[in-house]
Amino acid sequence: MADDPWREFKRALQNHQRELNQRIAQARSEMLAAMTEAQNDMARAEAEFDEMMAAARKQVELHPDWPRPEDFIKLPKPRRRRRPRGGEPAPVAPRPKPKPLVDGAEAPIE
Repeated sequence: MADDPWREFKRALQNHQRELNQRIAQARSEMLAAMTEAQNDMARAEAEFDEMMAAARKQVELHPDWPRPEDFIKLPKPRRRRRPRGGEPAPVAPRPKPKPLVDGAEAPIE
């Protein structure tokens, strides 16, 4: 057999694999670009936030007479444990303790 019957099938598989690898590489490069852009945005937002916090801290230091958040927070009162209605709870008889079996006896079937 000089002519391989699977040659066309193998060539189609190789072409498909090559195209799939190209698409995966393109998707990977797009994903990495999006991730670097998101990281840059996060760094920029963090820098802006740090500047805003520094300005706010400076304002608080300039005005020590301003009320603090702790001035408005009310701590909860400690709660007392409530007793059940009707006075003292009724006494409860202790549970009977089972006696161990002696001389290899089996437990009774009830």
